[in-house]
Amino acid sequence: MIEVIAQGTDVPELNTEIVFRRRPLSLPEDLRPAWRIGLLVLLLSTCCRGGKSSRARLHVLSWGIRTKESQVDLVAAISGNLNPGTLLVRFDPFLDRALDFAIGEGAIQHVGGKSVALTQTGKRLSEEIRQSDSVFVAEKKFIDLIGQKVSEELVRQMFGWKD
Repeated sequence: MIEVIAQGTDVPELNTEIVFRRRPLSLPEDLRPAWRIGLLVLLLSTCCRGGKSSRARLHVLSWGIRTKESQVDLVAAISGNLNPGTLLVRFDPFLDRALDFAIGEGAIQHVGGKSVALTQTGKRLSEEIRQSDSVFVAEKKFIDLIGQKVSEELVRQMFGWKD
């Protein structure tokens, strides 16, 4: 689609054609909502007891899975070799957006004020992802490594929160 604007304006410098062309936009997979929803249901089903978690813990898990460096740091904090309070965990707005989409799709639901939980739809999606050998391959390996070792208490220590 091509659109031409700004013809015949009174400003001589702007008296030219401006052409806009639609071009494909490449979006990294970790920013795609569908990828994030898949990751969320995997995290909830594998790393969270009862498929339930606070948003803060999901942010920690999502941060921990993104890069090799964050994976090493998270494993070190879990094993006690690194003070959790020294980690710089990034709260990711794309994760919050994916949470909203997942709620809209019926894969997760709000539980209380700060927690979310898998629905039956989310559990089925997680099982389908688990059974596939071609999706989330590296992520599933790391998720299986950490299991349910990222507790809400560890998350509180990471952020220095007190009850």
